[in-house]
Amino acid sequence: MVNNILIIGITGNGKSALASLLANNNEFKESGGGISKTDRFQVSKEPFEWKGKQYRLVDNIGFGDTGNISEEEIFLEIGEGIHAAKEGINQILFVFKGRFGPEQVEAFKKFKTFISESGITKFTTLVRTKFEEFRDPKKCEEDRQSLLSEDNKDLREIIDSCNGIIYINNPPIPEIDEDEADSDDEKEINEITRKKEVSRKIVLDHLAEKCQEPYKFGK
Repeated sequence: MVNNILIIGITGNGKSALASLLANNNEFKESGGGISKTDRFQVSKEPFEWKGKQYRLVDNIGFGDTGNISEEEIFLEIGEGIHAAKEGINQILFVFKGRFGPEQVEAFKKFKTFISESGITKFTTLVRTKFEEFRDPKKCEEDRQSLLSEDNKDLREIIDSCNGIIYINNPPIPEIDEDEADSDDEKEINEITRKKEVSRKIVLDHLAEKCQEPYKFGK
């Protein structure tokens, strides 16, 4: 059985970069700004395996796209992406960077309202990207508690109802001219590569544990 993973989030928060990291290839277009490079939902061409389980990724247009895409079109594409996974969705990854602010809360609420599924949060994991101390469990828990302590009822409800928060750091590998590269450049690339490898393992280990029977929309 293939586990279908739906990846959503606000444009520029690392959604497609996470898809590329998990798939371990560059088939997903990445955006560093406010305009999404994902103009349609995108399904990974081939499933990949982790700990004996098969996974397929469904990447989507980002919320809050500042290009010429309406909110209605964004949700239409998300709906198409969901229905493309005919077996159902096993887990949703809601990607965000920095604090889980009002923009993320609003996007999450709109997504939940759009699909009209009260139980979907139990199949949703929050993924915080660009968290420098992601390898320190104590720092990750301190951040989670900090989010829960914020005076924001909607945010607390989202965190409590979801399948947890996981922390990663998935920076891009800089393009360096091989003729001009030095030992410091090599060290930087090696460190970034290690961060990406550990981040990939964190997410996939979480999916291996949390992915059970698929969520059947509309059932």
